[in-house]
Amino acid sequence: MSQKKKKPKKGKGKGKGRGYAPAPGFSRRTRYPSDSEVIGVVIRNLGARRMDVLCADEVKRVARIPGRFRRGYRITVNDVVLVEPWDDLSGDRGDITYRYRKNEIRPLSRRYKKELDALDVEIPRVMDEEGR
Repeated sequence: MSQKKKKPKKGKGKGKGRGYAPAPGFSRRTRYPSDSEVIGVVIRNLGARRMDVLCADEVKRVARIPGRFRRGYRITVNDVVLVEPWDDLSGDRGDITYRYRKNEIRPLSRRYKKELDALDVEIPRVMDEEGR
């Protein structure tokens, strides 16, 4: 038996491609909702790229994940998302346009405290350098 030499796998490196994470101490710029978007919390996964989302304007919407986000996002129950409502007559449908990460919820809560309190969003604690 002869042993074959294994070829080294091509790594992603430290570029800004997929899988890039900013250095510790730096965070991404938090995206705030535009005039046509609403903050919401995922209540239930309905399957077929659809979710039940409780929005800050006290409307429960069936929101779908558009095709451009299908592979990039993994959205689960209790995630904080941005929903863009459809312009239909009922107003209970929409598209999920963004999912907030845990480190983005705290800056979001400074500006939209009332909305997040109404949705019962748990704001994660951030430990400072001394570990308090």
